[in-house]
Parts: sequence; C-alpha cells; structure tokens
Amino acid sequence: MNTSILIEIFPSVLGNQDECCDMDAEMEPGSSCCEDSENFYEESLELKERLKEHFDKAVNVHLYNYDISMDRVMAKKKLSELMRKRGFKHVSEDDILKYATPAVVVNGNLISFATKPQMETVVKEIS
Repeated sequence: MNTSILIEIFPSVLGNQDECCDMDAEMEPGSSCCEDSENFYEESLELKERLKEHFDKAVNVHLYNYDISMDRVMAKKKLSELMRKRGFKHVSEDDILKYATPAVVVNGNLISFATKPQMETVVKEIS
C-alpha cells in the first residue's frame, strides 16, 4: 500500500452555532445543539481512529478542528475549491462549512459531503 495516502475529515458544523447556543437555555436538558456539535466532532475522531487501525497506521488522517483558526481557514479554502469543481459555485467560502460538512477527502478527491461519512466508503475509495 502506498503510504502517501492522505485522508481529510471535515466534521459537521451547525448552520448558525451562535444562535443555537443562545437557544440552549430554552431547550430541555439533554437536547443541546451545542452538545450536538461536540458529538459531530467526537464521531469524526472515532472515524479517524478506526481508519488508522484498519490501515495499520499506513495512511495519514487529518481531522480538522474548527476551534483552531488555521484549520478553519484551510477547511474553508479546500472545501470551497472542491465544491466549485463539483458545480456548486454559488456557495460562498463563508458558508461552505455549513453546507458541505461533514465531508471526507482522500488524496484531494471529495468522496463524501453533506452526509455522515461511512468507514466502508472511505475504505472502498482507497482499495
């Protein structure tokens, strides 16, 4: 297997996280949308670990963390470029994370976007 395989995972973000978090005080306990956002990241982290185990660490897996400003900027740029290639030129770079995530990119090829990425889809793309 070629060790230069790069898998990039873009976790989902909520449409307007600030508004959502403001509404949390009005919501029932246990139904927080900010908690949902954290769950999206945790699920992506789990996918990352499963991929590394499956390929016996022979692949590089990058999970974007939007709390880090450089990751957020790079994720927006990369997804905007890939979405334009797919014909979605009308989506602005500022809105791309809201509409295209969750997403998975393997060696620069967008294989999954706006749906929860499945381990089987990623493995099939690499094999």
